[in-house]
Amino acid sequence: MKINEILNLIKGKLVTSPCENLNENVYLKAFACDLMSDCLAFVNENCVLITGLTHPQALRTAEMLDIDCIIFARGKNINQEMLDFAIRNNMILITTNYTVYEVSGILYNNGLEGLRI
Repeated sequence: MKINEILNLIKGKLVTSPCENLNENVYLKAFACDLMSDCLAFVNENCVLITGLTHPQALRTAEMLDIDCIIFARGKNINQEMLDFAIRNNMILITTNYTVYEVSGILYNNGLEGLRI
């Protein structure tokens, strides 16, 4: 699934787009979590991270796992520190007013699989 499709499905807002060819990235899996320790334990491949955690720890965890697309649910705002970190690390940040549950369901029903644990 490409970024434009994700944005359209979840009525998302692209917060940062550091890469030139944004829609060349194709995502096949997603993982929804607010506990970054669970991300470290279960994420073993590149995927979209869906979270409501707007703390720099979420971005640092994503960086360690080579996750370059994060969806922030529940209308959360991204602060400047997080925005700067994302740009430095070529991360795509998206916000949406949907809940984590709704985002997960919408993307799953449109072909984005979950990680198998």
